[in-house]
Amino acid sequence: MQMVQGMMVAKSLQAAAELGIADRLGDSARSIDDLARTTGTDRSALFRLLRALASLGIFQQDDSGRFRQTALSEPLRSDSPGSVRDYLMYAPHDGNLRAWMGLASVLRTGEPSFAEANGCTMWDYFLQHPEVGERFDRAMTSLAAANNRMLLEAYDFSPFSTLIDVGGGQGLLLAGILRAYPNLRGTLFDLPAVAARAEAAFASGGVDGRAEVVAGDAFESIPAGFDAYLMKNVLHDWDDERCTRLLERCRAAIPRHGKLILVDAVMLPGNDPHPAKWFDLHMMVALGGRERTAEEFRSLLETAGFILTRAEPLPGLVGIVEAVPA
Repeated sequence: MQMVQGMMVAKSLQAAAELGIADRLGDSARSIDDLARTTGTDRSALFRLLRALASLGIFQQDDSGRFRQTALSEPLRSDSPGSVRDYLMYAPHDGNLRAWMGLASVLRTGEPSFAEANGCTMWDYFLQHPEVGERFDRAMTSLAAANNRMLLEAYDFSPFSTLIDVGGGQGLLLAGILRAYPNLRGTLFDLPAVAARAEAAFASGGVDGRAEVVAGDAFESIPAGFDAYLMKNVLHDWDDERCTRLLERCRAAIPRHGKLILVDAVMLPGNDPHPAKWFDLHMMVALGGRERTAEEFRSLLETAGFILTRAEPLPGLVGIVEAVPA
């Protein structure tokens, strides 16, 4: 019963995040009258929301009836290290829920349901609903900050002189790598509309002298001759056929000594729990993409002419996959 009420929990968390309840509580306890007044909500309705969340350990009502923070509600604060507030505000948006209502169709056909449920692709939905698109950008940026730190701790980029970040988006990861490795030069490669935004990240990160932006379509061709080819959260957007095409473009560009570095979830097989197993379902519903196990990465890479040399899961939804030309 508790599992099947997951949608109710998700929307309740989203509401608490939108109202900024954790930020308003800070490190003190506040009455429901105070919280209702400052959030512009109905006192009774807000109390019932917080009472339900408190039953899950998110916020706590004390003996005087005031609500205070808990360890589980701390990540809902905007100023908390590893804050998930932006992600909570984004993930259960109406477009995603409509797509999940079509899960039965996805199971019958194997095709994503987002476009049929919403009348457009997920990316077009963001353009038509800019407030959701902005939430998506903020959510991905906040998650990326933690993931990028883990990657820099887990992977040594010092053997490389040049690195290209394929599908590097706003350039936050590449800027972080260049700051950590002063002798490295980097190139960000992405679609024109996306790549243009990376220059600001390079300038603010103080690495613009060692970074360049190249616009293009990775499905058509990828710049050649770099020591390392990096793709973060790219392959999980696509099915095996499209991923193979991307990897073949990498294989055509990478020199014999080069390395391919994929930053994507590495799912544990079998019955072992892993958060990516649920995110995998969302990729199936929203985009037709998928998360993969180490063996699935091995098979995909071999098809495109690579040899898998490393597949290591990291905490959360990312892992490191390394390969070399066959």
